[in-house]
Amino acid sequence: MEDKIEVGEYVRTREGYIGILIDINIKNLNYLTIDCKRSVRRDFLYPDSYLYLTNEDIVKHSKNIIDIIKVGDIVELTDVLSQEVIYIWDEEMLEAVKQNIEEGQRLKSILTREEFTNRKYEV
Repeated sequence: MEDKIEVGEYVRTREGYIGILIDINIKNLNYLTIDCKRSVRRDFLYPDSYLYLTNEDIVKHSKNIIDIIKVGDIVELTDVLSQEVIYIWDEEMLEAVKQNIEEGQRLKSILTREEFTNRKYEV
């Protein structure tokens, strides 16, 4: 990743995890600490919602979470009157979702295409 990543930015990893960069410690081998705000590991030494990575593990980062969403993701949006789950199947749908968020719908959650692919049960 060429551009500089900063603490407080949203990040998307190669494995499809999304979180917030909470620390950069260049003294460590895996110097980026990412908080995914949900359990992503089972390790007794470290918080289970944290990932410890390098810049090479990050595919996207931004101060605005809508910049992290990609085609193939599933998002949950809410507003005063509705709640909907949307599969983003192409660039046009991605742009429509981003516009809805900018116009006031709240992005409640994201299921990345990588996570869906890794966790799905095929029948």
